[in-house]
Amino acid sequence: MIFKSIRTRLTAWYVGLLAVILILFSVLLYFFLSKRLYESIDNSLAVSANVARKTALIQSPRAPLPGLDMFFQQFLGYGNMNKFYRIYDSSGNVGPQSKGVDASQFPLTQEAYTSALAAKVTYETFTLKEKYPIRVLTMPVMRNRTLANLIQVGTSLEGVLDTLKNLRLFLFTAVPAVLLLAALAGRFFAGRALAPMARITQTASDIAHGADLDKRIEGPKVHDEIGLMVTTFNGMMDRLANSFAQLRQFSSDASHELRTPLTVLKGQSELLLSKTRTPEEYQEVLSSNLEEINYMSRILDDLFVLSKADESKLPWEFKSVDLAPIIEEICRHGEILANEKNIKIIVAYLEPVQVKGDAHRLRQLTWNLLHNAIKYTPAGGEVKIALQELPEYGYLTIQDTGLGIPEEDLPFIFNRFYRVDKARSRVERGSGLGLSICQSIVDWHHGEIDLESEVGVGTRFKIKIPKTNSINSPATS
Repeated sequence: MIFKSIRTRLTAWYVGLLAVILILFSVLLYFFLSKRLYESIDNSLAVSANVARKTALIQSPRAPLPGLDMFFQQFLGYGNMNKFYRIYDSSGNVGPQSKGVDASQFPLTQEAYTSALAAKVTYETFTLKEKYPIRVLTMPVMRNRTLANLIQVGTSLEGVLDTLKNLRLFLFTAVPAVLLLAALAGRFFAGRALAPMARITQTASDIAHGADLDKRIEGPKVHDEIGLMVTTFNGMMDRLANSFAQLRQFSSDASHELRTPLTVLKGQSELLLSKTRTPEEYQEVLSSNLEEINYMSRILDDLFVLSKADESKLPWEFKSVDLAPIIEEICRHGEILANEKNIKIIVAYLEPVQVKGDAHRLRQLTWNLLHNAIKYTPAGGEVKIALQELPEYGYLTIQDTGLGIPEEDLPFIFNRFYRVDKARSRVERGSGLGLSICQSIVDWHHGEIDLESEVGVGTRFKIKIPKTNSINSPATS
């Protein structure tokens, strides 16, 4: 289709609007100029008729009017058919008049004579054969409220009609020329304005066919709507590339995490079946396999939670929750694990804090952090927990005396499957997803989570959960 292109449609809209404006302007210009020219003719006739009328009032109605011929010669052009005068008596008989005037061509009409008897001025237009129309003014001269004379002053409309004709010719020529020039200029400038769109389309096509997610559009120097779109497109591609990178890393880490227990299961099963074993050996292998299965189940459960959170499909039950009882419950459960490693759990202070959130997820958040602290704290260490009420937040801190985290690893600690010490993680049998889940839970509560850590000293997690009066709905992912 001819109007399929945005460039063509923009040009068509621009030229169409300009055409409407020019046509309206031309019509109004022609109308007002025509009206003004005719008004100028009528005013000119009225001035000359008034002069003749004043002259006629001081003279005998049948006597010639001295000086009148000289006036019309100077004012109208004596003997010129384009301008003339004629004077009638009260009976309608012709008196003094311009030379060369043929009264039969535009006689005194009954309408003009009737209007003159009523002391009214009449304007008439006579169309002469093979000549331009004549504009005639008939003005009565009254004495004692009685018609004494009639003065007719007329002029040819040749100048007016020629002027209007030239104007029409100019408009009929200029308007199409302007529209043609506007169409060419509009199409050129529309192409210039839409050039970044073509680059965006080409870049998107290159990315789609070449899968080069690192390719970007060069931003324009002017930050207009096109510049904003280019910036938005590049930002979208950055997020898309980052998402693909995370997906590839996630797939690689997940496959790696699941490959190890599957390899153990396969190796132990093959070894078990290679020859006849004692019941104790079967029981040992089955126990080991069960441990690997439980490990994979934890990974899959955590992956399920994270995937549901990413899709905003994880069920949340937001309501008013007191964090203090949750912390107390988690600490009691944690003491069982801590006692096995001779680790002391210290509750520094525990203030009642009402927040709006999901009690189950807040319990999961606290348990993951406490479990990590116990897991990576050497025997004889301690884990300190504190809950403080701030004006807008519930402030929870969990501090351990563990091995600590190197500074270069801190920015990545909440990434999925990221581990500081791979060898230690395999021994501890962690899924590598606990802190990622904690980050998601905090984000959904519009909160903040941060940590401080020093190698050989320990790690301190700091969590801020908004209070009840600070949040009305869960965050959107």
